[in-house]
Amino acid sequence: MIRILSICKGMIDMKYNCLKLMSIFLCSLFLIVFLTGCWNQKELDDIAMVTSVGVDKVPDEDTYLFTFQIIIPRQISSVQGGGGGDQASVTVISQKGKTLFEALRRAAEKIPDQLYFPHTRLFVFSEDVAKDGLKDFWDFFERDHEMRPLSTILIAKEIEAKTVLTIMTPIEKNPSDSLLDKSKMTEKRSAYTIRADIDDIIKAIGTPGKEPFIGGVKVIGNSQEAQSDNIKQIEPKAIISTNNIGLFRGGKLQGWLNGNSARGLLWVLGKVKSTVVNVKCNNKEGSINVEILRSKAQIHPQIINGRPRIQVTIRSEANIGETGCFINIVDPNEIVQIQEKVEKRIKKEADEAIHVAKEYQSDVFGFGAAIYRSYPGKWGKWEKDWKDYFSEIEVEVLTDVSIRRSGLRNQPLKNR
Repeated sequence: MIRILSICKGMIDMKYNCLKLMSIFLCSLFLIVFLTGCWNQKELDDIAMVTSVGVDKVPDEDTYLFTFQIIIPRQISSVQGGGGGDQASVTVISQKGKTLFEALRRAAEKIPDQLYFPHTRLFVFSEDVAKDGLKDFWDFFERDHEMRPLSTILIAKEIEAKTVLTIMTPIEKNPSDSLLDKSKMTEKRSAYTIRADIDDIIKAIGTPGKEPFIGGVKVIGNSQEAQSDNIKQIEPKAIISTNNIGLFRGGKLQGWLNGNSARGLLWVLGKVKSTVVNVKCNNKEGSINVEILRSKAQIHPQIINGRPRIQVTIRSEANIGETGCFINIVDPNEIVQIQEKVEKRIKKEADEAIHVAKEYQSDVFGFGAAIYRSYPGKWGKWEKDWKDYFSEIEVEVLTDVSIRRSGLRNQPLKNR
């Protein structure tokens, strides 16, 4: 009996020692993992936080001019605290380089701190750079661990990217924040542009039968005075317009969709979140503003007589936002006529976008990708020369609009 008890005690001691060793091992592993997490930490005093980057071509040189917009920490804190006055919250430095990687290293010639990119939300390329091609930049964006895949890409139309990043606005102290907010609201409220981030563009490049598109920005007014006087006067010297979309093919900018044709792209892609469509009254003077609440689109690839064909169906729900003529809104026939007018307007804008994209042989709609998914065996025959097939492809656009509500008033005020 004593021997049995002795054996049991030994087994208990052994189990206890094993648990003790296991606990020590787990604690050591925990410390190794978490206490070494700051091995590459950077002090705030040693870094310059880059909020946006502009890329321009240097005339008569085989190089680029990179502009880095950098936050001034003390100015940001003073703005949040109610101070700051007319002082900008950011500054810019520019550096030449054949590549972005080279320019980053050479930036030490102009600023003592290390450029820091995890907070970079915006890249702006000039139109000339985009026409030459952006493929080399995508390689760096994918490789560098500091680059955010959700950073927005924009093209500066008919102006330098550096100028876009230096135009001040009275509402937002940071020009890049103002530009991003304006682009976001234009997409959300009027659907005349669409934002594309690094991840979106790289995915489009890697998708057979699809080309990327990038939103454009254009400066209206005196861009030179706007770099300082915009925040000192009630009426800005210049404003930035964001109702353009650049069409790409083979990584190079080919042309633009502007205004209604830009919105046409969003109709086809089913990306219209909200917008207003203006149509004429029925045989009367004035117009009716119809608010689009939501819109969806479906792309149906077909093969007719051995040739690819596309059918696009766009369905939208809407409200009557404003009437400028005498109509009986409670009359179903009047509503049907308004719906038909809006349907024709949507179809016209979609057809216009498709026509322009065909001219530039830029399949930003992903018609080729839709054919590839539905007819993978046939796609191999068309893939090599898809840009030529795309420029001649038959596209049928069908639209359907349902007006749900007419607002709080049944009759226009003029009818009373």
